[in-house]
Amino acid sequence: ERHASGAHYTAHDDIMRVVGPTIVEPWRKRILAANTLKELTDLRAELLRFRVLDPACGSGNFLYVAFRELYRLDTELLSRMREFRSTHGKLSWNGGILATNFYGIDINPFAVELAKVTLNIAKKIAFEERREAAYALAGQVELDLDPSLPLDNLDENIVCKDALFSEWPEVEAIVGNPPFLGGIKIREEKGREYLERLQQRYPSVNGRADFCAYWYRRAHDRIQENGRAGLVGTSGIRIGWAREASLDYIVTNGGTITNATSSRTWPGDAALDVSMVNWIKGAPAGPFELIVDGVVHPVSRIPTHLQLHGDVSSAAAISANSAGSARGVMFGHDGFRSGSPNFPKSSTDPSIRPTASGDAMLRGLLSHAPELCVFIEGFETAAEARTFAPVGTAHLEENVLPWIRKQAEGGKETKHYATWLRTWWQPHNLRGELFTSLRGRIRMIACANPQSRPIFSFLSAKFVPNNTLQIFALDDDFSFGVLQSRWHWDWTKAKGGRVRADFRYTSDVWRTFPWPQAPAETQVALVAESGRVLRRLRETLMSTNGWSLRQLYQAAEVDGPHPLKDAQAALDAAVRAAYGAPDDQDPVEFLLELNQLLAEDEAAGRKVRGPGLPDHLDPKDPRWFSTDCIEPPPIGA
Repeated sequence: ERHASGAHYTAHDDIMRVVGPTIVEPWRKRILAANTLKELTDLRAELLRFRVLDPACGSGNFLYVAFRELYRLDTELLSRMREFRSTHGKLSWNGGILATNFYGIDINPFAVELAKVTLNIAKKIAFEERREAAYALAGQVELDLDPSLPLDNLDENIVCKDALFSEWPEVEAIVGNPPFLGGIKIREEKGREYLERLQQRYPSVNGRADFCAYWYRRAHDRIQENGRAGLVGTSGIRIGWAREASLDYIVTNGGTITNATSSRTWPGDAALDVSMVNWIKGAPAGPFELIVDGVVHPVSRIPTHLQLHGDVSSAAAISANSAGSARGVMFGHDGFRSGSPNFPKSSTDPSIRPTASGDAMLRGLLSHAPELCVFIEGFETAAEARTFAPVGTAHLEENVLPWIRKQAEGGKETKHYATWLRTWWQPHNLRGELFTSLRGRIRMIACANPQSRPIFSFLSAKFVPNNTLQIFALDDDFSFGVLQSRWHWDWTKAKGGRVRADFRYTSDVWRTFPWPQAPAETQVALVAESGRVLRRLRETLMSTNGWSLRQLYQAAEVDGPHPLKDAQAALDAAVRAAYGAPDDQDPVEFLLELNQLLAEDEAAGRKVRGPGLPDHLDPKDPRWFSTDCIEPPPIGA
C-alpha cells in the first residue's frame, strides 16, 4: 500500500532534520532571548496556541516528534519562569501543549486511526517527562500534576482525505514527508484520471514534476506571514520541472530557505536520494545552513538548486552539442539477449554481437565474458532483415514477435507497441542516430550511467552498448581527456540527476557542456597525452593487482597519495590550461560563464566549437588517435 502511494516510513533522525529547524530551533532562540517574566509569560501563551500540520501524516511520526519537542520547550519555559521568586506557589505545571493543536491529513484510513493513537501516546510520554522534571525540583515546586490523562478526541484533527484536493487547517508550521513518486510514476501508480484531475487543479505545474512538488507549493500557500514549513522531498525537487513547481515557487513568492540538506541517501525502503528543505514565509537575515555531502556550510543564501556552486539551471543548450552522445540501446525484451531461452549458437550470423553494459565494463567482464545479443539495424522490412541475418531474425520472430504483437493488441500502451510492431526485428529503442555517427570508427567513449565515480573508457565499436552506458561518438584522445577530467565530471554532478548515491548523465549535461574554444596545439597534445598516460596506468595497476576498473577506483579513494590521483591531477591541469581558466576559479563557475558566452555567440550567428578534436588540427595526425580500447573476444571463443 505504501509503495502504491509513494509513502514511506521516516526515521527519527530524519524527522528531526525537519522538525528541528522548522519548530524547535526558532522557538529555543526566542526562549533563550527572553529575560523578563512578562516576556516568558507572553511567550508561553503564544506557544500554547502554536499549531502544526502534517499533510501526509501516515501513522503520525512527524506529529509525535513535533508534539514531544514542543512539550519539552514548554517545560523549559516553565523552568525559566520558576527562576522568578514571584512565581513560587503560583506556577502550575499541569496542562501545557494540547494534542488538539496538531493536525494531519492522509489518504489511508487505517494510518489516520494510527496517527490519532500516536498523538495520544506522545501526550502520555510528554506528561511523564514533565512529571520527572518537576520531581527534580522537589522541595521547591508544589507538585500539582494531575495523574489522570484522558484521551483526546482527534477526529476533527486527523482526517482521511487527499491533501491535494482538500482544505488545509490554518497553522503556524507545516512539516512532513510527502509521497515519493517521480512525475512519470504518477500516471502508472495513481492512474490517468487522477493525473488529469491533478493537472486541472494545478494547471501551472508541469505534469511531469515529482509528486512531492505539489505539497511544497500548497504548504507555502497555506502558511501565514513568518510561518515556517519543512518537508522531505525527492532530490528531484532541486532540478527541472519539480524545482520550478516547488522551491522556485517558494522563493519567488516571499519565501526564504533557511536550512536544507542537498541530497541524502534515503535509509528506508525507497531506493532514492532525498532532499530536506526548511523555509519561512518572510525575509530573515542569514546565515543559513546548507548541508552538502554531510558537511554543514553556513551561507548567506540557499539557492533553490541546493548546491554551493553557481546555479547551472540557467545554462543554455549549445547548438554545437546537438549530437554525439546518447544512452545505448534499449532492447525492450530479454529475447534479444543471450541469457534468453533458445538463443542462437551461430557465430557466423552478423546479427550476433557482443553487448556491453555499465556494470560489465566496470567489473572487467567485457574483454573475456561479454553477453551476446541479436542486433539488427538499418533495414526497412523484415525480408531485408532475414536476408542479412537469417539466424538472428528467425530467433526474434519466434521469441520476441509474439510478445510485441500481444502487447500491441491489448496490453498497456497499445499505440506504443503498435509502432514497435512495424519494426519488430529491431530493439525497442535503437538509438539510430548514435550508430550512424559511430560508423567508420573503431572505438567509442563510454561511461556507466548512472555512476558514482568519473570512469570513462574506450570501447571497441564491435560492442552493442545497452542503455546502462552513456556513449560518446568520439574516438580521439583529446576528447577522452576532456570527458575524463574533473571539469566534465563536476559539470555532470552539477547538471545531472541522482540515483541514490550515483550521478545520472542526462541529455542536459551533454547539451550544455562547453568545450574548450581555442586551445593551442601544444595544449591539445598535452591533454591527449595525459589521457593516454592515465589509461596506461589504469591498465598496469589492474593487471598487477588483478583489479577491475571499479576496484581500482575504490582502492584510489583511500586517504593519502595514489598514482591514479596523480595522473588524474595532471590531466585536470592540462584541461584547465586548454580552457584558459584561472587557477583559482571553481570549474563549475567557469564553465557556467563560458556556457553563457557561447549561447550569446550562437544567438549572434557566430560559430561555436563543439565536441571533438578542434577543427584547425589535422584529423589524420596520429598524435590525436591511439588505438587502445576494451576489445571483446571472438564470438564462440
